[in-house]
Amino acid sequence: MGLGVASQVLGNIASALSGAGGVGAILFFVGFAIILVMLVTIAVIGLIKLIKALPNIPVSGFLKLMVVTALVLIALGLILP
Repeated sequence: MGLGVASQVLGNIASALSGAGGVGAILFFVGFAIILVMLVTIAVIGLIKLIKALPNIPVSGFLKLMVVTALVLIALGLILP
């Protein structure tokens, strides 16, 4: 259900942008690629910092991390069938 909706939305965006051409479309895709690379880089750096900090985290911090992880997994389970 969730992936089907995402696929449909991305397909609609792709079909709308397929008619676009010229410098505007190129600038849009370059800007979108830059933002995507920045988001992936921030996510990777955050994961590395989390892995480095994990051995020094107190028990209460570890429990909070597990609760947040469980909530994220529950949300993903609801979105992805």
